[in-house]
Amino acid sequence: MPKKSKKGGGGKDGGRTEGERLLFQQQRAQAEEEMAKKKEEMLTLFLKDKLQKEERNTAVNLLKLNDGWRSILRQTRSNELRKDIVVMQQSFERQLDALDNITKNLLRDLQESERQSAQVHRAHLQRVESLWAQQDKRLMFLHQRWEGGLQQLSSTYNSDKKQMLEHFRKLRAEVEDAEFTLRKQHEETTSELHKVYGASISAYNDTSTEKIAILRNSKMRLDEETLKQRRAEECCRKDTMTVEHLQYINRGFVQSTETSVKDEKMLKDSVVRLKEKLSSSKKEHKGVELDLLAAADQVKHSTHQLRDQLKHSQKVARKQLTDLTVQSDNAAKKLRAVIAKGEKVLRVAEMCRRLESKVLLTPPSDKPRQEPDSEGPAEVSPEPRHVTRCPTSAVLQREALKRHKDDLSAENQQLRLLLRQHLDGMTVSEQHMDQRHALLTVYPAPTATAPPDTRRCHTVIEAVHAVKHSLR
Repeated sequence: MPKKSKKGGGGKDGGRTEGERLLFQQQRAQAEEEMAKKKEEMLTLFLKDKLQKEERNTAVNLLKLNDGWRSILRQTRSNELRKDIVVMQQSFERQLDALDNITKNLLRDLQESERQSAQVHRAHLQRVESLWAQQDKRLMFLHQRWEGGLQQLSSTYNSDKKQMLEHFRKLRAEVEDAEFTLRKQHEETTSELHKVYGASISAYNDTSTEKIAILRNSKMRLDEETLKQRRAEECCRKDTMTVEHLQYINRGFVQSTETSVKDEKMLKDSVVRLKEKLSSSKKEHKGVELDLLAAADQVKHSTHQLRDQLKHSQKVARKQLTDLTVQSDNAAKKLRAVIAKGEKVLRVAEMCRRLESKVLLTPPSDKPRQEPDSEGPAEVSPEPRHVTRCPTSAVLQREALKRHKDDLSAENQQLRLLLRQHLDGMTVSEQHMDQRHALLTVYPAPTATAPPDTRRCHTVIEAVHAVKHSLR
């Protein structure tokens, strides 16, 4: 669209108005922004593909390293286990011999203990028989004493029982005499109470009949009077309701007139005050408007400058990201070369281990026969002979590579955090633009989370990961 507008109105620039020029400039800026966005998207897609390839290669290399290391560990562990099995067999045989001797000694001790237990059992039986005889004598003596005590208790109990029975008979006779006298007194009092109650009831009945007749007559009169009073009360209530309603309406009219008069006075006063305030505020706001216009012009100028600075800093950051991607490629190549060297070293270590296992498994009688055979491979491959002197060098080198890899991963994480903080400080979102003095805010400088390590020699910056995290 902007190219067509250029072709159509290229010869008529002098006849264009300022609004058309501004529209043309805006369209041109939009087209440039779209092109920049497309370039950024292409770069991000390229970096993402590259990242996926690197992750796949690293996963494959790790699997290879793990498989090789596991096979080496299994073989070394099998040899160690065989040696341990031989040692354990010898130790188990020694332990079995010692246990056999111990069992023999225990059998002898058992026989002696059985003989001693038989002697002790005999002595125990003799003593038990003597104790049984003593117990029988003691029981006979106690039985005789118990029978004598029973006879004494039975005689004392019989005498006490006779005395208690005689005392109980006397008390019973006294209670019967007292009960007879109380019955007579109760019968006399009840007869007197019945007489008094009958006389009072007859008198109450006579008076109650007279009172009932009087009450009925008075009740009829009261009913008639209450009906008259109710009718009069209803008429009075209706009259009072109408009067109250009229009074309420009159009060409302009076209050409304009073409030309307007050409102008119208040409105007049407020109109006068507002006129005075408007005249004073117009005079005051003229100077304020001029100050605000000047401040707005300054703010616009500063915002334009800050936007230009942000664009420049974004360009610099993009250049840095491209440099970082190149550095990450170089670092990945170096790591691949190191991994290839490690694989070669592991292969040599496997060959050395196999040769050592063959040498260890061969018996001493066959050594002179195998000397000419061993000379052949030594002449063909001199490198394994040199490596057999230190078979653990591959293991040590692998551990060093692991440590180097851990250091590199930690540095990469720190660099990602620093890049993320740097990009957050450089970018300006819509939320930040909406805030007051958004472009004048100062972000803190990025700081590393962990202290620097003096042992680290190389720094590998994975800019692809940083771009991926920053674009989320």
